Amino acid sequence: MIDFIKRNEIWVFFATIVIANSIFVGAIKFGLLPMGLYGHGRFLLLGGVLFAIVMLARGTGGIAELLRPMLKWRVSPIWYLVAIFWGAANMMLFLVGKGVVTGNGLSEVTANFNLVTRPGFLLTLFVGSFVGEIVWISYSVRKLSDHFTVYVAAMITGVVWTLWWMPMVVLNVGVLPDLPFLALLINQCGVAAVAAFLYWHTRSGLVVLIGQFLFNAGLLVFPVAPTTGGIPTYYAFAVTFFVTTLLLYIIKGPKPLFGRRAAQRQMTV
Repeated sequence: MIDFIKRNEIWVFFATIVIANSIFVGAIKFGLLPMGLYGHGRFLLLGGVLFAIVMLARGTGGIAELLRPMLKWRVSPIWYLVAIFWGAANMMLFLVGKGVVTGNGLSEVTANFNLVTRPGFLLTLFVGSFVGEIVWISYSVRKLSDHFTVYVAAMITGVVWTLWWMPMVVLNVGVLPDLPFLALLINQCGVAAVAAFLYWHTRSGLVVLIGQFLFNAGLLVFPVAPTTGGIPTYYAFAVTFFVTTLLLYIIKGPKPLFGRRAAQRQMTV
């Protein structure tokens, strides 16, 4: 069994976390577990499953490798600026474009900071972004990039990331209501791509963490989510964000974008 996990480590993790999260969310939905476990529980489960599988496959050295990217902070300030502003800039520019199309002008560019000023909510957002960086980027994209290009690795990760969200969406547990699956898939692939882009250029989990945290916060601040902007707006934003992120790869790399095995340097720290 251990040998099988070692040979298929990432695929075992992907299958296990989707199944485990489905059971966890289902247990909460049907009252077998208290709702209070949901806030941090789903992220602790996500990280716990990863750590358990990596420990079985590679021992404590594998755990240290997962955490090492978070310690790298000495990178060019330009990458911190990209991480800080990429999500918000895309959201604001999208809303400007929406205003032009609808004839509403700059009145579409609004912001509501009510949720992101609550300490408890910010802590949950941080925990989710922290664990998400380790699981989906420092581990998943980096591991997949041993066999695929960085962009393809990000797309695969985005699909699995969406499958991880699916129990919450289908059972409507702890997520924005009326969240359409296809738009979520496009959005998560775009998020995975920009996070992988930042990681490839910096090897810094900290830079990716900042980018993920602020993007997640931005979805709650700017009216681009289904509950604040409507489902058509969310679809349009998800596609726009995906396309602009693709342009990052076309302009700045890493290239090639597609392929079975990466013709790129490995994503090591």
